[in-house]
Amino acid sequence: MTESSAGRFFFRKVVGTRRIRRMLGTGFWRGVFRVARFNKQHFHCPICEYQGPFVDIFSEKGSRQHAQCPKCWSGERHRLQYLCFRQLQKEHDFSALNVLHVAPDAFFKPLLDEWFKVHHTGDLNMTDVDFKIDLTSLPFEDASYDVVYASHVLEHIQDDRLALREVRRILRPGGIAILPVPLVSPETVEYPEPNATDDYHVRAPGPDYFDRYREFFDGVRVFTSSEFPAEFQVYLYDDRTKFPNEQMPLRPRMDGERHVDMVPICYVSNKSTGAVSS
Repeated sequence: MTESSAGRFFFRKVVGTRRIRRMLGTGFWRGVFRVARFNKQHFHCPICEYQGPFVDIFSEKGSRQHAQCPKCWSGERHRLQYLCFRQLQKEHDFSALNVLHVAPDAFFKPLLDEWFKVHHTGDLNMTDVDFKIDLTSLPFEDASYDVVYASHVLEHIQDDRLALREVRRILRPGGIAILPVPLVSPETVEYPEPNATDDYHVRAPGPDYFDRYREFFDGVRVFTSSEFPAEFQVYLYDDRTKFPNEQMPLRPRMDGERHVDMVPICYVSNKSTGAVSS
């Protein structure tokens, strides 16, 4: 057993994943983690400023290397989206805007509370939200929000174009929608029904999925992992050569061990009326 695999075995089997997370919440155990993984690549978390090795994630769906910061527990998508928010703050005064946060991510809730003038949350199934909403039939009037943020939501919605139409409808002129989805395919593959072994996704999105956004918004800008310093680790390190398989028979194979993530920013023109033609 190599030093690297021995350290991984110790933290997974001897200590246990949940205990790892509790322990690494203290500076002492983060120091122990650094020593145990001394030969692991070091990164810099742009959110909490931790510097050192990141934590690997192991699950039934596979492993992701260098995935989580051991201090704030941000994942790859959290760090990438955080950097995108920071970039948008250079262009927009968030303190004067209201945001609708769909399927709210607990990681971003306190940040959006701090950044925005008004922060509303909504979801179809979650209970600790401001509004119980269906993204395909939103209860809000036209041009109600400046920003809509829905991360990893649309891959669960069969009629995603109806959802996009509704997001566009409730945005004010000059508004923006931040609508990332997991990019797990070279090209988007639609599933005939939700796949329970794939978190009930109804599709495997690829980069071409964002073309659908251009049907509804006046402009779409896509941030990618490669636009930010490598030290922030906003790539996905996972093995996708095992697909398709019995659990995910429609997800295609992807070569390589490092995969780019993307965050699409959808813009509404300042001259827009808020209406979307059928």
